[in-house]
Amino acid sequence: MRFFFCLILLSCILAEYSSTVNDTNYIFCTSHCSNIVVSFSNPSKLPTLPEECQGNNDITTIYDNASVCGIDYRINYDNQEIYINFEASNYTGSLEDQTSSEFLVQSISLSLNSYPSQPNVVNRKYACNINNDCARNLYLKTINYLVNDGQSQLDFIKNKLHNESLLVGSESKRRCIDSNKPVNKPSRKCGFGFCYARLENFELNEQQNSKIQRCEGVQEAFLLSEIEHHVPKSTQKEREFLKYRCNKNVCNRNDIITIIQDTINEYTQWNPKQPENKQINEKAANLSVKQAMFSYILVLFLILIQLFI
Repeated sequence: MRFFFCLILLSCILAEYSSTVNDTNYIFCTSHCSNIVVSFSNPSKLPTLPEECQGNNDITTIYDNASVCGIDYRINYDNQEIYINFEASNYTGSLEDQTSSEFLVQSISLSLNSYPSQPNVVNRKYACNINNDCARNLYLKTINYLVNDGQSQLDFIKNKLHNESLLVGSESKRRCIDSNKPVNKPSRKCGFGFCYARLENFELNEQQNSKIQRCEGVQEAFLLSEIEHHVPKSTQKEREFLKYRCNKNVCNRNDIITIIQDTINEYTQWNPKQPENKQINEKAANLSVKQAMFSYILVLFLILIQLFI
């Protein structure tokens, strides 16, 4: 009878221990602030979130304990507004169940014409488990740059690819690179259309990379960029996608594509500083704590057996 009592007591201790271990994986995340709209008409106050999302009065009103902090925000450069949603989650699959990890997914949509056929917007989704409120911290750290310097970088891309005054038709001198033509004669005349470029790069899986350059009989200029970055890097998900249609002479040649890629990378501000050895040290530290706790529980169990049997 006493032995069964000891087993029950041990089960309770293990349950409490398991709960404690799991709690150590939790971080504070801003979560109860959804559908926030922030104007960037006043750049000096841009990082400031609304009063209800400050957390000055009661920390429990806007925070949750969770395994992953996340933020999804949309920057509309036409309306000069930012739409923000914070979240907290215990689903770690998006981080590939890694300790100290993060990812950023970003899409840029630009209309290069003077009369936009689509909005000029940037969507960013970020998730992390590196420290308390890491998603909110990244937003506050980068948003001023994205709005101010970012606007000038997007304008640079537009000017590099499009000129509203250029002719369209038989008198146009425009030529475009055609990736189907021989290397020694890579361009073709494109008077009635615009130049087109499309590439997709997988940093850790080059076999999936692709590039297309050609003249298209369409006179709508646009740019679409998508990137996905992970720390640690993901073989399947580390991706860069870019396509655009432009009206300048051979504006889809390789060196122009590289300039556009570099400008987008500078705009993105993806500079993670999480060293790999820190991840290893964290895992080792967690393992040592778990081993010490388990040893303590075993010793306690043996003492209880001696007392009750």
